Formats: sequence, structure tokens, C-alpha cells
Amino acid sequence: MKNIKIICFIPARSGSTRVKNKNIRLINNRPLIYWSVFKAIKSKMFNKIIFSSDSEKYFKILVKFLKKDMIDYKNLIFDKRDNLHTKTKSKIFDYLKHDLIQKFNLSKNDLLVQMLPTCPLRSIKSIKKAVNFSITTKKNCFTVCEYDFHISFSLKIHKKKWSAVFKNSPMLTGNTQSQSQNRFYHPNGVINCLFVKSLNKQVKSIYRNALPLIVPRIEAFDIDTEEDLKIIKKIY
Repeated sequence: MKNIKIICFIPARSGSTRVKNKNIRLINNRPLIYWSVFKAIKSKMFNKIIFSSDSEKYFKILVKFLKKDMIDYKNLIFDKRDNLHTKTKSKIFDYLKHDLIQKFNLSKNDLLVQMLPTCPLRSIKSIKKAVNFSITTKKNCFTVCEYDFHISFSLKIHKKKWSAVFKNSPMLTGNTQSQSQNRFYHPNGVINCLFVKSLNKQVKSIYRNALPLIVPRIEAFDIDTEEDLKIIKKIY
């Protein structure tokens, strides 16, 4: 595609509720935000990398570690988001549609690649794959991974009694062999590739008319709780 710029967008607000200062907690001696930015830089896929936060402190911490590791961050840009767009119930998708495009004067042919900082295990290979997939297909894409357990076994519990969610549940039919179950997938925060021209104000979902791209389940490990932090510190 001609005249296309590829822009990485990494949002990291400071007001995490479940894990205080989650985005700057140390993982392998580096703040969580570092890993997504580091891999975006190392992928060499982006004309710009926009680090978006309400906290200038977060950006200073990020730059400190990039300098420490002698990482060239010349195409890294800080986007200072106001409080209106960093509240707990604020949606990043709304910010992209209503503010970011105008703020950075993005062209309709540009590809915006959103990567959440809470997925530090994404690989550079997956970044390249997703970007090339969107450019080749000329479609938005979002990464998915297989559920870690078959959802056909889903059940509800009420007053110590269980009931199957699905009519043909293997817990009712006895067909419990793993290889007999259908595979189901869910979206994750690893990578979303969005063409700017698709981000009009009427579109309500990033998944509409977008294509799924499967990534390894380990890359979708999302830091959301203190327990998640303990787990990733053991494997990363």
C-alpha cells in the first residue's frame, strides 16, 4: 500500500486500581511499560511509537531505562492524555476515534497498531506478523488465542449445585475426551491493527469487519492482579 505510515500506540494510564502503579512495577528488573516499547522499537516496523499516558513521570521512567540499555528511541513520542481520557471507565477506542487522529494529524491510509503494556510476553515475531497481515489483507486485525480450557465444560454454581451452561455439555453427554471438543478463541490485548480510515465516529467496536490472527497463548498473558505479577516474575 502506498504512502502508508505505521504508528504504534501504547496506552498506559497511572490510575490502576487492582494493582497500584501496575504499569511501572518491575518485571525482570525493568518497568512493565518498558517491554512493549522495547519490542516495538526492536521490531523496526514503526514510523512512530506513541506512548500515551496521563503521567509524565511514567514517560521519564521509561526513557531512563531505554537510555540505560542504550536503546535508540528517536521515533518514540509522548502523548500526554488529559484526565478525561484516563478514568477507569474511559475507553481507549473512543480516544483513538475522537482525539488521537486529529492530535497527530494521521492520514486515513495510516495503520495504527495498538499494544497494551500489560502483555509483556508478546513477541517481535507476532508484531511483524500482525502488521504484515493487515497490510497484505488491507483489513484491520486483532489477535486471539485459544481458551486454556474447553468452554463446552462451562457450568454455573448456585447454592452448591451446578448446572451446565450448554445443552450438549460433555458433563451431561459423557463425551469428555479433549480431542472431541470444538476449539474456541478469545480476543486479547496483544496487538490490534487499525487503519485510520476505519476509525470513524460511528464505529463502536474494533472487531467489526476485522480479521482474527491467532497468537500463542503465552503471549496473551495479561498482568491484571498481584498474582499475575508473581507468576510472570517466575517465568520472565
